[in-house]
Amino acid sequence: MSGPTLRQRLLLLTLLPSGLISIALVFFFTATGIASLEDELKAKALSTVRYLAPISEYGIIAGHIDGLHSLAHATLQESGVKAAIIVNQKGKAIAVSGRVSLTSDQLRSPLPAPGPVAETETWIAYGAPVKRSASESDVLFEFSSPSSEAASAEVIGHVFVEFDKRELGNKRRELLEQATFIILLGLLPLGILAVVVADGMSAPVRQLAAAVRKMSGAQFDTRVSESTGGEIGILERGFNEMAEHIEEVHHSMQLRIEEATAQLAYQARHDALTGLVNRREFESRLEKALRSVQAGGSEFCVLFIDLDRFKPVNDACGHLAGDELLRQIAQLFLTRLRDEDILGRLGGDEFGIILHDCKLPNALQIAEDVCMLAGDYRFIWQDKVFAIGASIGVTVVDRHIRRIKDVLAAGDQACYQAKDSGRNRVCAHQPENAGNRRQHDGQWALRIPEALAEQRLQVDALPLRALQSGLPNRHLVEISARMNEPGRAPILLPALIDAAERYDLSEAVDHYLLATTIQALARARDNARNLCCLVPLSPSTVDRPATLKYIATLLGRYRLDGSGLCLLFSEELSTRRASQLSSFAHEACKLGLSIGLQEFGGSMSSFGQLRTLAPAFIKISPSLTQQAGSNKTSTALLRAVKEIAADLGIQSIAADIADIDSLGVLKSLGLDYGQGHAVAPCEPLEVWLEGAVIRGG
Repeated sequence: MSGPTLRQRLLLLTLLPSGLISIALVFFFTATGIASLEDELKAKALSTVRYLAPISEYGIIAGHIDGLHSLAHATLQESGVKAAIIVNQKGKAIAVSGRVSLTSDQLRSPLPAPGPVAETETWIAYGAPVKRSASESDVLFEFSSPSSEAASAEVIGHVFVEFDKRELGNKRRELLEQATFIILLGLLPLGILAVVVADGMSAPVRQLAAAVRKMSGAQFDTRVSESTGGEIGILERGFNEMAEHIEEVHHSMQLRIEEATAQLAYQARHDALTGLVNRREFESRLEKALRSVQAGGSEFCVLFIDLDRFKPVNDACGHLAGDELLRQIAQLFLTRLRDEDILGRLGGDEFGIILHDCKLPNALQIAEDVCMLAGDYRFIWQDKVFAIGASIGVTVVDRHIRRIKDVLAAGDQACYQAKDSGRNRVCAHQPENAGNRRQHDGQWALRIPEALAEQRLQVDALPLRALQSGLPNRHLVEISARMNEPGRAPILLPALIDAAERYDLSEAVDHYLLATTIQALARARDNARNLCCLVPLSPSTVDRPATLKYIATLLGRYRLDGSGLCLLFSEELSTRRASQLSSFAHEACKLGLSIGLQEFGGSMSSFGQLRTLAPAFIKISPSLTQQAGSNKTSTALLRAVKEIAADLGIQSIAADIADIDSLGVLKSLGLDYGQGHAVAPCEPLEVWLEGAVIRGG
């Protein structure tokens, strides 16, 4: 509940003392006047009985009753007298006038001297003795003493006079009314003056308070008039200056927020590297175009582009070169498209193009032009020149297609067909062959589940060796896998994970790897061996809390604490989806698991994620380790990666070490672990576990 306002306090401070003093003074003088009236009434009553007693002596002695009645009646005519009584020596009333209130006992009671007899709220009675005077004797011949005179003063009767006090009450009421009127009359100008003063003093403060409320309500253009002097004037000027500053700051912040919001909205829809729309925005626009076709609009075509020979650029020159290649090729593709066409980067070296209101023949011609541009393009990096190409799949979107997933699957299949046909060419999706999925390498939706069901997914071990002393004494291994199919070359784990991601099969592959790895950890534990396994998982794992629940269930089943399990994710994921990976890593740590990053060092932005994610391991990109010692830039960057990791307590792994010389260089640079043909060959996990861990000790 709010307290009194400043105006109310000023009025109270101004009026209360004055009012109290005025009331006290008026009531003091009123009370004094009322006391004077009572004293005056009593003095009048006393003087009346003193006057009436001597003149009643003769009538009592002579028995002249009529004279006494006349005397009592004359007394009644006096102002305020309500009754007059004359009694004889025996207390018997011999003359009465008016309404008598005294009792017979009071009338018979002797009075030594004039004085009050009785008093109530409405009347007062006074009485006096009637004494026989000594005038009958001869004063010339009789000498009397005071004592003899007192003895001769015989009481022969009494007189009583009653006075009505209602007149006194009326006068008292008049006095109170007059006092109240005087108070009101005196306080009225004082109140008016107080209101004027309070309003004058509180108005600027009220104005400031109202302005503050408006400011708190986001009305930042609020100002107050600077019409007051003194300290209040300083406050008014200060408030206006503060409000102006706040308005400027708010306006500036609002502009920044709008700019940041627009930038975030743009970044959420566009690829940070190429500036093209990203996969999410591409699929959103594809869905919008699909709805338009289903509503009766014109059919359109979609091109799915997979760059050829892109990986050699990354491996030979590093991710910086690969990023620059992607930027240049994106600009190259844009030169062949119309304004209404949409080019997007779908991930890695994959692009997609939506050709609005375009028939298949025109789409094939555009695809051939794009393919020719990519084939003729030469990428130059330092002293190296690379020839690339593009495998393009074309699919038509008409009313028969209901889901985006069908468009993506059809384009993916056509793109794989283009690669199988020799790369750097265009293939259109053939709907009549869609049912025969086993005849094309692009038909992963059935191949992966069948390989898992038939246990044709072979889990391999990539052993790591400590390059420095003082590291934990344990067997450290990275888990890999390959999918074996009759009559086909094995599909390695990176390609398998990529295909599984496209067809929502990554969870099944991840669970297979995790189950096999945890079984190996349990077997090593049962044989008193210290084993730590690094398991690469698909990027979509960070969006699936069920994966952690699955791991927790397996750990509980085998009674493991999870300290021997490290989950590997790509460096690209740590920068592209940092918040999701950070949340996933936090939950994984609760189970005792650790996190690792692979292909690390290809992007400088990844260094900012190390402190946030706190990984246990980083696998450095082969583009750095393979040039260590021969390339000063790569060597300096590799040394910086190692130092930063060591400062944060992160262990570094050099991957794909092909020869002994490279192994020595990496060891001299201080990297913790090495992996590759120069360290140990890749072999099936079960074989490696039995030989190197259990039997080898």
